[in-house]
Amino acid sequence: MNRRNFLHQMGLAVPAVGLAAMAPEALSLKSCPEISELQVAEGDDFWNGIKSSFTVSPNIINLNNGGVSPQPIQVQNAHIRFYQYSNEAPSYYMWRILDQGRESLRAQLAKIAGCETEEIAINRNATEGLNSVIFGLNLAKGDEVILGKYDYPNMMNAWKQREKREGIVLKWVELDLPSENPQAITDAYVAQFSSRTKVIHLTHMINWNGQILPVADIARKARAAALR
Repeated sequence: MNRRNFLHQMGLAVPAVGLAAMAPEALSLKSCPEISELQVAEGDDFWNGIKSSFTVSPNIINLNNGGVSPQPIQVQNAHIRFYQYSNEAPSYYMWRILDQGRESLRAQLAKIAGCETEEIAINRNATEGLNSVIFGLNLAKGDEVILGKYDYPNMMNAWKQREKREGIVLKWVELDLPSENPQAITDAYVAQFSSRTKVIHLTHMINWNGQILPVADIARKARAAALR
């Protein structure tokens, strides 16, 4: 009996310790096509397996997984191991070994993300990645950027920096959150559209309160407005 058949027969009754001990792909939502992704994601065993991969203290409740970015134990061990290698043979290991593995790593990340290798840029965190995009966009004085006051502070500050340096115009969306009216949220963004709008900065889930924004609807309205 292979692992797939075993999980299919056991369903969500597989103990968490069993999942944690399996290969990493066993924790993937798509690793067991016989079981729907929703069934797997709703099971405590799936999340217990993920929880056991982290070393955060059980004595406190950790509600910040973004800015502090705790790493799974496999990542911690790999980080320490490669750091030690780089100190044992600095020039040899860093330039001849690690450099050679960078492109193959990008290829694997692209496969996971479902995109081309050239579309993958490796950076240290989401803030660095978004700042690369924000400061890399070609904008001129008077061009308008729409964003909300609930967006992540580092992103707002990046746009403010461009506003001071280059004279772009920031148009702030006022949202009354939390809200159960996605249309009202869409309308608040659409109301800021103009012929000078170049960028709409959207946060899918607001980190302050968990509010999910109707980004697909806002994007459709923005595309329709740009085509007029």
